[in-house]
Amino acid sequence: MLGLAVGAPVRGRAQEPEIERPGPPALDDLEKDSDRDGVPDGWYSARDAVWESRGGVVGPHFVRFESKRRGRPSGISRAFGVDGSKTEAIVIGVWLRLGHVQQGERTGQEPALMIDLLGDQLRQLSRGTMGPWTHSVGSQWTRVAKRIPVPPGTRDAIMSIGLMGARGTLDFDGLTIDLVPRADEAATSTNLVLNGDFELGDPAPAYWIANNDPARIFPGHRSGSALELGRSDSGLPRILTGLAMPVEGFGALTVSAYVQAKGLRGGGGAGAEMFFLDDAGRPIPGTDSPLMTWAGSFDWRRDTAEVRVPPGARRAVIQFEKMDALGRVAIDDVVVSASPTPDAGAWTPFHVSDDTDDWLKVPPSTKIVAGSPLDVSFLVPAPAGRNGFVTAKDGRLAFEKGGRARFHGVSLLAPGAFLEPARADELADRLSRSGINLVRLGDLDSAIGPDRSLFDDTRDDTKAFDPGAMARLDHLIAAMKSRGIHVALELQSRRIYRDDDGVPTAGLLPPGGGPAALFDPTLTKLAMRTARDLLGRKNQETGLAPKDDPAIAWITLLGEVSLFDLQEHPEVALPGEYGAALRALGAKSTSGSGRRFWQSLEAAHYKAMVEALRAEKVRVPIAGCSHWRRDAEFAAGLAAPPLDLVDDRLYWSPSTFVAPEIRSQLWSLDGALDAGARKKRHAGVPYAVGQWCPLSQGVWAFPHEAADQLLAAQTAAHEDWDALVRRGVFIFPIEWGAGPAGTSGGEDIYQLAEVANASPHVYALWPHMASLLLREPGPAAQGEREAAARRKPRPGSVPGWDPARGRLAIDTPFTQGIAGWYGGELTSLAAVDIVEDNPFAVVVATSVGAEPIASAKRLLVTAIARVEPTGFAWTDRFRREAADPGRPPLLQEPVSARVSWRRKGTIRAYALDNDGGRIGEAKVEPLADGAGATLVIDGKTPAFHWELAAD
Repeated sequence: MLGLAVGAPVRGRAQEPEIERPGPPALDDLEKDSDRDGVPDGWYSARDAVWESRGGVVGPHFVRFESKRRGRPSGISRAFGVDGSKTEAIVIGVWLRLGHVQQGERTGQEPALMIDLLGDQLRQLSRGTMGPWTHSVGSQWTRVAKRIPVPPGTRDAIMSIGLMGARGTLDFDGLTIDLVPRADEAATSTNLVLNGDFELGDPAPAYWIANNDPARIFPGHRSGSALELGRSDSGLPRILTGLAMPVEGFGALTVSAYVQAKGLRGGGGAGAEMFFLDDAGRPIPGTDSPLMTWAGSFDWRRDTAEVRVPPGARRAVIQFEKMDALGRVAIDDVVVSASPTPDAGAWTPFHVSDDTDDWLKVPPSTKIVAGSPLDVSFLVPAPAGRNGFVTAKDGRLAFEKGGRARFHGVSLLAPGAFLEPARADELADRLSRSGINLVRLGDLDSAIGPDRSLFDDTRDDTKAFDPGAMARLDHLIAAMKSRGIHVALELQSRRIYRDDDGVPTAGLLPPGGGPAALFDPTLTKLAMRTARDLLGRKNQETGLAPKDDPAIAWITLLGEVSLFDLQEHPEVALPGEYGAALRALGAKSTSGSGRRFWQSLEAAHYKAMVEALRAEKVRVPIAGCSHWRRDAEFAAGLAAPPLDLVDDRLYWSPSTFVAPEIRSQLWSLDGALDAGARKKRHAGVPYAVGQWCPLSQGVWAFPHEAADQLLAAQTAAHEDWDALVRRGVFIFPIEWGAGPAGTSGGEDIYQLAEVANASPHVYALWPHMASLLLREPGPAAQGEREAAARRKPRPGSVPGWDPARGRLAIDTPFTQGIAGWYGGELTSLAAVDIVEDNPFAVVVATSVGAEPIASAKRLLVTAIARVEPTGFAWTDRFRREAADPGRPPLLQEPVSARVSWRRKGTIRAYALDNDGGRIGEAKVEPLADGAGATLVIDGKTPAFHWELAAD
């Protein structure tokens, strides 16, 4: 999903370095207008904003934004000074009320607050956001509050709030800004629950997992807010959170909470419970402990309970839930502490981080040097399409002229498909040399502005393409094709309809049209028109329309747009008259209602689209909807004729409460990726994972993701998938590995998770993954695959993977290595022996060229452990969310390892920079029998890669 917010705030006047800076606004900030200009003192650049004199929350005044036209940047700004050397974070709170809001005509044009944090010479360091509030805040006054990290170099802040391009009204009042001192010892707490008073929330309570619409209410018990479990159309509401520290050292826990109830069922209509977990985040049987139950009606009271910590418990979760639909219960001031000594559980919130004092700075990577060991472009024959069109044959993707079509790919995050020509060429060079032979272009229809999205930004409809953007797209496709990289196209995913499209209530539809796109005739007609125009338009550089270009690997009709999305929030997914239209169709349907009905509608839509595209002479395989969903009916619809391919989105996320030190797919006892894939695979239908990554819950990347990369490649090769495409390359950082996305300053202010080019422990493994995915398997490997296909699937059946110990050994003729928690244990593979001293590390070797490792003249050796940004910090010891996203440079944990290559001849070794160039000779020790040598990696060189060369 696109993370780029383009509803630009009203730009303001930052403070010059040499002048005195005003402090943050005060609580009564909106009550003063000394110059009587209709704008509160200290605020400026007001647009579509009125200073109202009655009806405020804190005082009589408040500010109302009102816009009757989508796209107008309605808002107001305020600047103030912030000393980042003394301030760790800003806690912003504000009262809000919305009326009849529709999103604007660009991505990110929704009601929100943005704060730009600036350093010396007004250099933008980062951006914090609150919202968007389009669907989360209603017509009653609601308090929202959020903690936003402050980079150390910050000197100024510019804050803007408003509709940001949406239509409707937004009222705001009661602004508060609290500066959190850096390393404040007074912040130490014995309460093991973070945000137990529910004061932080935007508007959902921060640091809690909420199911079925629990809501923050105002006021709470002698405080600004509390949490209410009431009536919900989605199911019985509940809320839970993990305790901030491991609990195995505590004998017992004391729990208290203030509770208020009305109309609860007698005998216990609501209650609290404690769960105890092992290291893998699994509940320990028989240890769930009911703490409190509530019935009837009563005013605020404090209830307490004590629970013993059972043997074997490492972590604990507290949960509050409703037992039935009757009544309501409000909860506030939740406290869990160690018993009998609360100080035994003292901790400092927002200050959990790794000790990185001895970690090495990661050298950025500007390019891949041609001919270097990192250059595996020999696995990516050029040009793409040389073997004819990709086709579906015998349940696999194949080339028209013969041979298997298997793809090792990466997706380009919007607006990455519309790069300037020079950057597109650089990207194509890097990807081909990294062994990438496919790029997936999704979200082309995201409305991001001129030259950055498919549709002409100057029009009031989405019926014509942006000429500048199309010229850039033409060049990108031509650049990829010339370097052997195929392209997969997604036709509709993030389209925002405009007023002249003839779409009723266009501003209420979700991006892409949401579920209505599968049955509404107007939306279907627009989608078909766009598909014909895009696939039939001649590329000005290749001279071929996409439908006639064999470099196009496949086409996907929809991205994460499905009727099955109605299961989560139907009133948002299908607004207004669209819901009535769907009910009318259901009344006439012979498929009943619910999932079977949705499946029949989706199948009909796919069939009509495919038949229309085939009539336009589109030849490549066509997939239906690329989605993370796993519903059986949804999955069945994706394999129904005339669709040719399942284009899956396969994400992996650890249990929220898994121990951070083993948070990796390697420990997945449920089978990780292969278990999820089997729910979408169908006999006789090619299967491509068109987008995958470990979901890091808003964090830039998991520190153990180097190992996850290799497990994904090993799984895809073993399970014989047709494609594995990693999410995704963003426009920042421009210099790969320079830092996490959104922290380098300038235009790089959008903090996105899972960005590949921001994660060197991801892209550093691509040459090895390409070797696993793109080389033809030997007879033994092919036989093993066929035998595995006949066996009943089981978790951990991927060759070399031991999920019980978090280990993966790769042993193929061309690539051999280990990943995971080996901790000094020697591993002997076919041609190399490896031992590494770190608790966790990845050490892998791949032959450079056509010869296998046993006879190759050169090897690429990569050694990686954990990688983190400077200053990265977590909220608590569960490491659920980032308290500080960190900043450049990235830091790499030193790796100490020995790699013995059993090959005759003189062997030399070289340390490589992250471009693949040699930076000096490395230490080599001859083996005792003279038949090879050992590369000694001592953890002192800031490098990921080494070259072994045999004479």
